[in-house]
Amino acid sequence: MATSKETAPTIITLTLPTPEGGGIAPERATATLRGDLAHVRQFHYAGMLDDLFTAISESSEALGLLEDNPPVIPDLPAEKAKSPAKRKTKSARKEKTVADEEPTIEIPLKKGTKAVKISHLKIVGGESDAAAYRQATMLAGRLIDGKLWDGETPIRFDDVYTVAKKMKHLTEKDLSLFTLEDFVQSGTDTSDDEPASTVEIKDEAQATQI
Repeated sequence: MATSKETAPTIITLTLPTPEGGGIAPERATATLRGDLAHVRQFHYAGMLDDLFTAISESSEALGLLEDNPPVIPDLPAEKAKSPAKRKTKSARKEKTVADEEPTIEIPLKKGTKAVKISHLKIVGGESDAAAYRQATMLAGRLIDGKLWDGETPIRFDDVYTVAKKMKHLTEKDLSLFTLEDFVQSGTDTSDDEPASTVEIKDEAQATQI
Protein backbone atom coordinates (compact mmCIF):
# COMPACT_ATOMS: atom_id res chain seq x y z
CA MET A 1 0.00 0.00 0.00
CA ALA A 2 1.47 3.32 -1.06
CA THR A 3 2.10 5.81 1.69
CA SER A 4 0.78 9.30 0.96
CA LYS A 5 3.24 12.15 1.37
CA GLU A 6 2.55 14.07 4.55
CA THR A 7 1.77 17.77 4.17
CA ALA A 8 3.97 20.04 6.23
CA PRO A 9 2.09 21.62 9.14
CA THR A 10 1.07 25.25 8.96
CA ILE A 11 2.47 27.35 11.79
CA ILE A 12 0.78 30.69 12.46
CA THR A 13 2.36 33.07 14.95
CA LEU A 14 0.54 36.15 16.28
CA THR A 15 2.61 38.87 17.90
CA LEU A 16 0.62 41.19 20.19
CA PRO A 17 3.05 43.69 21.71
CA THR A 18 2.05 45.84 24.66
CA PRO A 19 2.94 49.56 24.57
CA GLU A 20 5.25 50.85 27.33
CA GLY A 21 2.44 52.86 28.90
CA GLY A 22 0.03 49.92 28.76
CA GLY A 23 -3.12 49.49 26.68
CA ILE A 24 -3.42 47.92 23.25
CA ALA A 25 -1.10 48.68 20.34
CA PRO A 26 -3.10 49.39 17.17
CA GLU A 27 -0.73 47.45 14.91
CA ARG A 28 0.06 43.76 15.51
CA ALA A 29 1.99 41.26 13.42
CA THR A 30 1.25 37.78 12.16
CA ALA A 31 3.70 35.28 10.70
CA THR A 32 2.53 32.24 8.72
CA LEU A 33 5.04 29.45 8.06
CA ARG A 34 4.80 26.16 6.17
CA GLY A 35 7.80 24.23 4.93
CA ASP A 36 10.41 26.58 3.40
CA LEU A 37 7.92 29.42 2.71
CA ALA A 38 6.66 32.06 5.11
CA HIS A 39 4.49 35.18 4.97
CA VAL A 40 4.72 38.08 7.43
CA ARG A 41 2.23 40.93 7.62
CA GLN A 42 0.73 43.49 10.01
CA PHE A 43 -2.93 43.71 10.97
CA HIS A 44 -5.05 46.21 12.88
CA TYR A 45 -6.14 45.00 16.33
CA ALA A 46 -8.66 46.89 18.45
CA GLY A 47 -9.01 44.23 21.13
CA MET A 48 -11.77 42.33 19.32
CA LEU A 49 -11.57 38.55 18.79
CA ASP A 50 -12.82 38.98 15.23
CA ASP A 51 -9.67 40.96 14.43
CA LEU A 52 -7.60 37.86 15.28
CA PHE A 53 -9.76 35.54 13.18
CA THR A 54 -9.53 37.95 10.24
CA ALA A 55 -5.73 38.17 10.59
CA ILE A 56 -5.38 34.36 10.66
CA SER A 57 -7.65 33.93 7.64
CA GLU A 58 -5.85 36.59 5.56
CA SER A 59 -2.39 35.28 6.45
CA SER A 60 -3.37 31.71 5.51
CA GLU A 61 -4.73 32.91 2.18
CA ALA A 62 -1.59 34.94 1.51
CA LEU A 63 0.61 31.90 2.25
CA GLY A 64 -1.46 29.79 -0.16
CA LEU A 65 -0.89 32.33 -2.95
CA LEU A 66 2.81 32.32 -2.14
CA GLU A 67 2.95 28.54 -2.42
CA ASP A 68 1.18 28.63 -5.79
CA ASN A 69 3.81 31.11 -7.12
CA PRO A 70 6.97 30.55 -5.08
CA PRO A 71 9.78 33.06 -5.64
CA VAL A 72 12.81 31.98 -7.66
CA ILE A 73 15.91 32.38 -5.53
CA PRO A 74 19.10 32.05 -7.59
CA ASP A 75 22.00 30.08 -6.18
CA LEU A 76 24.96 32.05 -4.96
CA PRO A 77 27.88 31.93 -7.44
CA ALA A 78 30.49 29.41 -6.44
CA GLU A 79 33.69 30.98 -5.22
CA LYS A 80 36.46 30.43 -7.73
CA ALA A 81 39.50 28.87 -6.16
CA LYS A 82 42.77 30.49 -7.10
CA SER A 83 44.74 28.22 -9.37
CA PRO A 84 48.18 27.32 -7.94
CA ALA A 85 49.38 26.73 -11.51
CA LYS A 86 48.63 30.35 -12.49
CA ARG A 87 50.45 31.70 -9.45
CA LYS A 88 53.39 29.47 -10.31
CA THR A 89 53.33 30.68 -13.93
CA LYS A 90 53.36 34.33 -12.83
CA SER A 91 56.24 33.62 -10.44
CA ALA A 92 58.20 31.84 -13.17
CA ARG A 93 57.55 34.73 -15.58
CA LYS A 94 58.78 37.22 -12.98
CA GLU A 95 61.95 35.16 -12.41
CA LYS A 96 62.53 34.97 -16.16
CA THR A 97 62.15 38.76 -16.45
CA VAL A 98 64.74 39.29 -13.72
CA ALA A 99 67.06 36.82 -15.43
CA ASP A 100 66.70 38.71 -18.73
CA GLU A 101 67.89 41.97 -17.14
CA GLU A 102 71.50 41.52 -18.26
CA PRO A 103 73.94 44.45 -18.22
CA THR A 104 74.48 46.12 -21.59
CA ILE A 105 77.30 47.99 -23.28
CA GLU A 106 76.81 51.04 -25.51
CA ILE A 107 78.13 50.38 -29.01
CA PRO A 108 79.12 53.61 -30.83
CA LEU A 109 77.50 53.94 -34.25
CA LYS A 110 77.84 56.42 -37.07
CA LYS A 111 74.67 58.01 -35.72
CA GLY A 112 74.15 57.52 -31.99
CA THR A 113 74.72 54.33 -30.03
CA LYS A 114 73.10 50.92 -29.55
CA ALA A 115 72.78 49.04 -26.25
CA VAL A 116 73.98 45.46 -26.63
CA LYS A 117 74.07 42.73 -23.99
CA ILE A 118 77.56 42.27 -22.63
CA SER A 119 77.41 38.53 -23.32
CA HIS A 120 76.87 39.29 -27.02
CA LEU A 121 80.32 40.79 -27.44
CA LYS A 122 83.27 38.60 -26.45
CA ILE A 123 86.98 38.36 -27.14
CA VAL A 124 88.10 34.73 -27.24
CA GLY A 125 91.68 35.13 -28.48
CA GLY A 126 94.57 37.57 -28.70
CA GLU A 127 94.64 40.67 -26.51
CA SER A 128 91.64 40.96 -24.17
CA ASP A 129 92.43 43.95 -21.96
CA ALA A 130 90.31 47.10 -21.64
CA ALA A 131 91.91 48.70 -24.71
CA ALA A 132 91.15 45.61 -26.78
CA TYR A 133 87.57 45.55 -25.56
CA ARG A 134 87.19 49.23 -26.44
CA GLN A 135 88.50 48.44 -29.92
CA ALA A 136 86.03 45.56 -30.14
CA THR A 137 83.10 47.90 -29.43
CA MET A 138 84.27 50.25 -32.21
CA LEU A 139 84.50 47.34 -34.66
CA ALA A 140 81.09 46.06 -33.54
CA GLY A 141 79.64 49.48 -34.34
CA ARG A 142 81.08 49.32 -37.85
CA LEU A 143 79.57 45.86 -38.32
CA ILE A 144 76.16 47.25 -37.33
CA ASP A 145 76.52 50.29 -39.61
CA GLY A 146 77.57 47.93 -42.42
CA LYS A 147 74.38 45.87 -41.91
CA LEU A 148 76.39 42.74 -41.12
CA TRP A 149 75.29 42.51 -37.49
CA ASP A 150 72.12 43.58 -35.68
CA GLY A 151 73.48 43.47 -32.12
CA GLU A 152 70.89 40.86 -31.13
CA THR A 153 73.06 37.75 -31.56
CA PRO A 154 76.40 36.93 -29.88
CA ILE A 155 79.65 37.54 -31.74
CA ARG A 156 83.20 36.58 -30.74
CA PHE A 157 86.48 38.12 -31.84
CA ASP A 158 89.35 35.66 -32.34
CA ASP A 159 91.81 38.58 -32.44
CA VAL A 160 90.55 42.15 -32.17
CA TYR A 161 93.61 43.82 -33.71
CA THR A 162 93.75 41.43 -36.67
CA VAL A 163 90.09 42.24 -37.42
CA ALA A 164 90.85 45.96 -37.01
CA LYS A 165 93.57 45.75 -39.67
CA LYS A 166 91.27 43.83 -41.99
CA MET A 167 88.50 46.45 -41.65
CA LYS A 168 90.71 49.53 -41.55
CA HIS A 169 90.32 50.61 -45.21
CA LEU A 170 86.84 49.18 -45.81
CA THR A 171 83.88 51.52 -46.24
CA GLU A 172 80.27 50.67 -45.37
CA LYS A 173 79.71 49.91 -49.04
CA ASP A 174 82.72 47.62 -49.06
CA LEU A 175 81.44 45.78 -45.98
CA SER A 176 78.33 44.78 -47.92
CA LEU A 177 80.56 42.51 -50.01
CA PHE A 178 81.47 40.45 -46.92
CA THR A 179 79.61 38.30 -44.43
CA LEU A 180 79.69 38.60 -40.66
CA GLU A 181 81.70 35.39 -40.39
CA ASP A 182 84.49 36.96 -42.46
CA PHE A 183 85.35 39.05 -39.38
CA VAL A 184 83.96 37.32 -36.28
CA GLN A 185 82.43 34.12 -35.01
CA SER A 186 78.68 34.32 -34.61
CA GLY A 187 75.92 32.31 -32.96
CA THR A 188 75.63 30.79 -29.51
CA ASP A 189 77.92 27.78 -29.93
CA THR A 190 80.71 28.57 -27.47
CA SER A 191 81.62 25.01 -26.48
CA ASP A 192 85.22 25.45 -27.65
CA ASP A 193 85.56 28.91 -26.13
CA GLU A 194 86.58 29.79 -22.61
CA PRO A 195 84.15 32.60 -21.70
CA ALA A 196 85.37 35.50 -19.66
CA SER A 197 84.08 35.74 -16.10
CA THR A 198 81.24 38.09 -15.26
CA VAL A 199 83.59 40.32 -13.28
CA GLU A 200 86.02 40.58 -16.21
CA ILE A 201 83.21 41.41 -18.64
CA LYS A 202 81.82 44.14 -16.35
CA ASP A 203 85.29 45.61 -15.81
CA GLU A 204 85.87 45.74 -19.56
CA ALA A 205 82.48 47.35 -20.16
CA GLN A 206 83.12 49.99 -17.49
CA ALA A 207 86.55 50.71 -18.91
CA THR A 208 85.04 51.13 -22.36
CA GLN A 209 82.46 53.63 -21.12
CA ILE A 210 85.04 55.80 -19.31
